[in-house]
Amino acid sequence: MHRRQSFVAERGFSSVVLLIIMIVGLVAGGFGFWLGKYRLSDTAPDEARVALARDLEAAELGLEQKRRQIQAHIDTIAVRVAEMQAEVLRVNALGQRLVKMAGLNSEEFDFENPAGAGGPDRYRDSANRINEVAQDLAKVLAALDDRKRKLGLLETLIMERDLIKHTKPEGWPLRSGGVVTSGFGYRRHPITGRRSMHNGIDIAGKTGSSILAMADGLVIFAGRKQGYGNIVKIRHGNGLETWYAHNKENRAKEGDLVRRGEEIATLGSTGRSTGPHVHFEVRKNGNPVNPRAYLNRQAGVRVARL
Repeated sequence: MHRRQSFVAERGFSSVVLLIIMIVGLVAGGFGFWLGKYRLSDTAPDEARVALARDLEAAELGLEQKRRQIQAHIDTIAVRVAEMQAEVLRVNALGQRLVKMAGLNSEEFDFENPAGAGGPDRYRDSANRINEVAQDLAKVLAALDDRKRKLGLLETLIMERDLIKHTKPEGWPLRSGGVVTSGFGYRRHPITGRRSMHNGIDIAGKTGSSILAMADGLVIFAGRKQGYGNIVKIRHGNGLETWYAHNKENRAKEGDLVRRGEEIATLGSTGRSTGPHVHFEVRKNGNPVNPRAYLNRQAGVRVARL
């Protein structure tokens, strides 16, 4: 009986020890589990949050860069629109001047109401800015079409009223004579060496010599043109234009009404040129024609002496 109780006690003690060991193991395992979980919950979310914040920052930077690029394009277009608005103002001034010179009714040719210039420089977002620029551009294009139409009618009236008498080019474009160095037609280009079409006649002379208008007309361009250098373009009657290029200095200005024999420029060598000369070109309805039919050296000398 005593042995049985002792055996039972030993088994009970063993069970208790085993139970204690199991409890300790469970506690230790649970502690380790919760410790690991605590560590994971403490580090993993922080790393995820850092990675997410980094991704969000990169996305924001990318969006900001795109926004700035779009804004830069919009600003560039806005600047171009402002330049076109300034061009409309210049055309308006030219139109007013021609109306007064021709003695026409200014109400029939209204250049007094130029297109609006400028605009708001504050905006809420790019979409509103785009709408504003688009509206300004539409107004400028409409104004340019209107001014172009009025200038065309004005030119026709001036020609029809015979305000410009001698509109057929005739004479010689240099006051001091000169020598023809290159004719009209295909030639080997003096700079490139390639065979190409020469749309005018080159007349060499002394630098600074006076270049004369070959007929009465309206100066439609006076400035620089690629290849031509300084150039003056004059429009005459019957679809004729005369061009005078490579000038040292343009004396006539766009919008001027010039007379035959009047100095419009001085001889030079600007643009693609190998030496001082005038490139004289005649165009009929926009197409270059041989200037020989309009050149008369003796007539040019007589005009120059007047």
